[in-house]
Amino acid sequence: MLRPIDLTIERHIRASLATVWDCITRPDLIARWFFATDFKPIVGHRFTIVGEAVAGWRGWTNVEVLELSPPHRMVWSFDCTDAAPPGRVSFRLEEVDDGVRLRLSHEGGAPAPTRQLLDEGWSVYLGQLADLARHRAG
Repeated sequence: MLRPIDLTIERHIRASLATVWDCITRPDLIARWFFATDFKPIVGHRFTIVGEAVAGWRGWTNVEVLELSPPHRMVWSFDCTDAAPPGRVSFRLEEVDDGVRLRLSHEGGAPAPTRQLLDEGWSVYLGQLADLARHRAG
């Protein structure tokens, strides 16, 4: 049975907009907070995230860049389970007085174990992203 994925996670990051955008669009930096990929910031580019299979995740995710509005918005198609159609992951960056507000949204449907993994995983990954951006900001 599919459960709705309606995740929205926000992080305040004390770094410049350019630094945070680099962290979500440069493959060498994506590998430091998420997974090693051959990501390219080009609409239509497809890449695969590969890891160890666990309950709720088959061990790979097919991703496609659907939208790109540098340096404020990026949207991915995110196909992480055979049990549901691909979801949508949106990254939104907003410059604030002392840094950047990053909002990640993941929408779609997934079995309960996948939904739980996404919730826990995105929270961890965005924490790692924030740490990386702060470190790069010096």
